Amino acid sequence: MNDLSMAPMAKDPVCGMDVNPEIATAQGLSSDHEGATYYFCGKGCKLDFDDEPAKFLHAGYQPHM
Repeated sequence: MNDLSMAPMAKDPVCGMDVNPEIATAQGLSSDHEGATYYFCGKGCKLDFDDEPAKFLHAGYQPHM
């Protein structure tokens, strides 16, 4: 059974929303950075991350919408 609603969720590093990695990948909403894959709720968050990943991965960054 392939129930996408039961897949483990990931956090969008830009806005903090829960994201289903399988759905995000299928929609082209994932990015690889320094050996890790990050998943996004939408194109805007992905583009922001791709432009400046260090900003969103900094320990002091607080995700927000």
